[in-house]
Amino acid sequence: MGRLISLLFVAIAACCAQAAHAAATEVENISDPTWQPYQVYGSTNCTLPGVCALPFPAITTNRTLVTHVSCRFSMSTTYGYVVYAELNVGPVEPLAGPFNNLPLFTFSSSKGGVTLFGINAETYFFFATGDVPTVVIEASEAAPGNVICTLDGYYKS
Repeated sequence: MGRLISLLFVAIAACCAQAAHAAATEVENISDPTWQPYQVYGSTNCTLPGVCALPFPAITTNRTLVTHVSCRFSMSTTYGYVVYAELNVGPVEPLAGPFNNLPLFTFSSSKGGVTLFGINAETYFFFATGDVPTVVIEASEAAPGNVICTLDGYYKS
């Protein structure tokens, strides 16, 4: 009788282990072979306060997913400040339309009142064929200067 109970316990444990294993294999595969890596680099020099737009090349594939944005720029913070930074579609800020806010951080300041800003943000933004991915920074009272950014993600082949 003790042996029968032991065998029954082993059988139940094996079934549970297989069920847990089956559930784990049903998770969507992030490395889907139909998604190809996407990475683009761009820079612009904004010399006036206000909206600074960094447009990237228009999307030529059916669907592109941007998952990460990395940027840096410096500006005088003696008088100026950054209002916001975002990723959107098109060369100007959207009055109505999709956008993702991008959090900023500072990583250096000088005695002259110049601060280095960075963006290192995970995001999830789809672009269709013909869309122009654009990083937009709005600064008040000072210009962002030289803005350098990289977008990373995937496109559907």
